[in-house]
Amino acid sequence: MVTINHFNKDVATHKKMIYKNLCANVIRNENIVTTQAKARQAQPHIERFLSKALAESKAIAKTTTATTTATDTNNNNSLISADKLNKIKAFDYLQPPDKQDVGLKIIRELTNRYQDRDHGFTRIIKLEPRLGEDKAPMCVLELVDSKYEIKLWFTAKAVAKLELQNIPLDDITELNVRKLTSGRPDGEQVFRNAVETCKREFFKHGVEKEAAAGKEKGATAGTTVDEKLKKSLESLPNMERHVGELKGKLLVSKKYKTKPRRTNATTPKESVVPPSPFLKSA
Repeated sequence: MVTINHFNKDVATHKKMIYKNLCANVIRNENIVTTQAKARQAQPHIERFLSKALAESKAIAKTTTATTTATDTNNNNSLISADKLNKIKAFDYLQPPDKQDVGLKIIRELTNRYQDRDHGFTRIIKLEPRLGEDKAPMCVLELVDSKYEIKLWFTAKAVAKLELQNIPLDDITELNVRKLTSGRPDGEQVFRNAVETCKREFFKHGVEKEAAAGKEKGATAGTTVDEKLKKSLESLPNMERHVGELKGKLLVSKKYKTKPRRTNATTPKESVVPPSPFLKSA
């Protein structure tokens, strides 16, 4: 009788290793490209790890006092970072080769970046399907408020195009701009610089045209690029969202009839609580 050798497959342990590797790579590189299935499964584990690690790092930072002089500041900072690395128990989630560099980056960079944030450290941005036979849906898993934030450049390019078309921003774009600039130091200036860069790089705004004398091939290529940019700027979005009836209504839920939150300017009416009938004296 033929016997079949069944190998023990520890799927749960393999998944945990994948989550740990994705967590270390996201923190190390600020963003990674992976499949949507892996990103959605790993995102809760990354959020939980960052929340615990940053909470412990902030708690240890409050207890430590600066007792160094100007001469040995760098040496003492390295000693303090190594001491924190051993005290923070959340770093035990990482694999031993990743504990050193990823832990030091959390202590030195992410603790200062996310001082006012205790959740929502990552973001998933969908991409086109992967080329090949599987056509797997891909995405970008990134840290928010980083230097290489992809959503910042996506939004900056959209804002740059609308400004060149002299079209006001719609409600969703304004909300995205507020989210991107609120938690970042000098967020408005950083976003403004990104918009100007997108105008120059994607739409050739403000770039002087060089003389194409004797360069017919280059002149033809430049003319083709200019025509593509003109067609891109001539294509207008749905104007009802920017200046029409939908302006100011895109952020209102159609399913749930919610009312706008009361501001501090409006004085609320004092509520009168009727006396309980059981407290009346006989």
